[in-house]
Amino acid sequence: MKTQVTELEPNKVALAVEVGKDKVAAAYSSFYQRAARSVKVPGFRPGKAPPAIIAKFLGPEAVRSQIQEELLQEMIPLAVKEARLEPVSQYLVEEVHLREGEPFTFKAVFEVKPKLGDLAYTGHHVHVPQVIVDDESLQSVLQQLREQFSKTAPLESGELQVGDYFLANIQASIDGQPEPELTEEKGYHKLVEDNRKLAPLKGMKIGESRSYQYTFDHETEKDSKFFGKTVQFQVKLERISRPMMPDLTDEFAKEVGDYPNLEALKAKIRNDLETRSRAAAEERAFEAILDKVAEKLDVKIPEAMIQRTIDFFMQRIDRRWRQFGTNLEEYLKKANKGIREFRESFRERASHETKLLLILDAIAAREKIEVSDADFRAEIEQRAKDYHVPVEKLLSSVKGSETENELRHTIRNRKIREFLLKNNDVHYDMVKEADLNKGDASGDAGSDRH
Repeated sequence: MKTQVTELEPNKVALAVEVGKDKVAAAYSSFYQRAARSVKVPGFRPGKAPPAIIAKFLGPEAVRSQIQEELLQEMIPLAVKEARLEPVSQYLVEEVHLREGEPFTFKAVFEVKPKLGDLAYTGHHVHVPQVIVDDESLQSVLQQLREQFSKTAPLESGELQVGDYFLANIQASIDGQPEPELTEEKGYHKLVEDNRKLAPLKGMKIGESRSYQYTFDHETEKDSKFFGKTVQFQVKLERISRPMMPDLTDEFAKEVGDYPNLEALKAKIRNDLETRSRAAAEERAFEAILDKVAEKLDVKIPEAMIQRTIDFFMQRIDRRWRQFGTNLEEYLKKANKGIREFRESFRERASHETKLLLILDAIAAREKIEVSDADFRAEIEQRAKDYHVPVEKLLSSVKGSETENELRHTIRNRKIREFLLKNNDVHYDMVKEADLNKGDASGDAGSDRH
């Protein structure tokens, strides 16, 4: 086999291939042998029809087309490997010439993984925030644990407050007509701060009735069938149950877990908070370093790679919508958006994410960062410990599967992160968690870098 690569444009090549006559002859011979056994030719026993008869029976063009397809499937991967190319798109086959007794020639056009050239990924200076772990953050976790271990008790009297559970008869109507979907004979709810629809019930007493109007006009209600409508509610409060939080005592610590006293629980919480704070800050530093590397890198990203990243975004968004009983297609229909327009809105982000993935691959190759079997075993052992499952059981369930590839990818990226943090100047600015979260918003699609 002979190969010749011609660069058509950045990251796009034409691979010309010539397959020798011997290989062509073997392909024809193999086809006729298989066809003789499977094709029923009148006047011949199975396996006995000669090639010329089979060709005439099936049609010369059908024979040539089948052999050509088989040769392409076999030879393209071999030719790509011989030419040391990394395809990132499907092959477009052109200028195919196949004739028995002659060499088989064709040209495959496809996009390839770009070569990044010089890559400055050490010596950068970055500043990233790190959350301060103090008594306030410790008390916040303790409060969450108290709420988690609280027990509800019915009230004999008193007013409905935020955080209470309640049972009520809720009648709803629109323009004087009953609305069954919003009506509940025995509706059981929790009064929470951000539930605008139930907010007017605050302060009600057991046995009290209250009527009010509510208009569905909030941003979060745009997908509701009631959006833009005003509903009249008539509510009778029948029961109130209030969570009773336990006191912070040694007994509470023992109930939470294997802690001898409250001080031991506090120490574990503080240690966990500090570990998470450091890990989150290092992740921000890792991303900041990658962004600096990307800023200095001028590379054209193949369209096929961008589309693949957008595909990942779409799948992730669809999974998220399915958690709420719908899907991306239904969301786009309600929002009056086309799938092409929606995909295109992610182009810039997908291009950037793909660029970062290429950088990670390049760093791993240049620094010879690999995942050994020992690395993989250690990861399995740690996860088995976290999941409380036998090591060998977890190992056998992931070995040879896509999950193994994902785990090895995760381990590799962790090693790259450690390398970058060690070989760049990172300064951590200590901030309160509330200040860190101001204006923080994450997109729908998420990232698959780490």
